[in-house]
Amino acid sequence: MGRPAKALSGFNRTVGSNPTLSAMRVRALGLRFALVAVCLAAFPVGSARAECAVNYTVRRGDSWWSIAEANGTSLKSVLTLNRAKMSTLIRPGEVVCLPARESITTPTYTQREIVEIIREIWPDELEDRAIAIAKRESKLQPNVIGIPNKCCYGLFQIYYRWHKQWLPKIGVVKASQLLDPRLNTKAAYQIYLRNNGWGPWE
Repeated sequence: MGRPAKALSGFNRTVGSNPTLSAMRVRALGLRFALVAVCLAAFPVGSARAECAVNYTVRRGDSWWSIAEANGTSLKSVLTLNRAKMSTLIRPGEVVCLPARESITTPTYTQREIVEIIREIWPDELEDRAIAIAKRESKLQPNVIGIPNKCCYGLFQIYYRWHKQWLPKIGVVKASQLLDPRLNTKAAYQIYLRNNGWGPWE
C-alpha cells in the first residue's frame, strides 16, 4: 500500500501482543476481584437483618411507630434494622424485622415516696389535685402502661405519641422513660401548663 514494512509492523501491533501490558492488565483484573471479595466479606448482603429477633407481619393500620411501640423497642432500632425511613411505606402482609425487646426496669418506690416526688415538682396550690389524679390514673404505680393499646405511661398516664414532639425538652426521648416517676411528674406538670389547666385528665 506504499507504507514501509516497519510502519506496518507498528500499526498492526495490539496491546494483547505486548506481554508486559498483558501481564499488567491481568494483575489489575485480579486486584479488582480481590477488592470485591473483601468488600463482600466485610459488608455481606442483608447484614442489617442479621440481628433480627422477630419477624413481624404488618397488619392493617400499622405504622413504623406503632410496631416499635407495641414490641417494646425504639423506632430508630426498627428503622435501622429494616434499612427504612419514616417515609418508607409498609403494607399489610409485609414482614418487618424486629430486634429483641428492650428490657424496661424501674426501681421500686413506696407510695409515700411517690407522693413526695409529686409534692416536690408541683406547686403547693396544685399538688393535692395532682396527687388525686395520679391515684386515679395509676394508683400511684409508676410502671403502669395503659391497656389495651399501650398508649399511656406511668403515674399520670401520659399519652406519649400525642406529646412526643416536645417531651425531649425535658429529657424524654422514648416512651419507656415515662415509667420514671420523676420524669412522668415533670411531664404531667408541663402538660398542665401547656393546656392551662387540668383538661387532659378531665
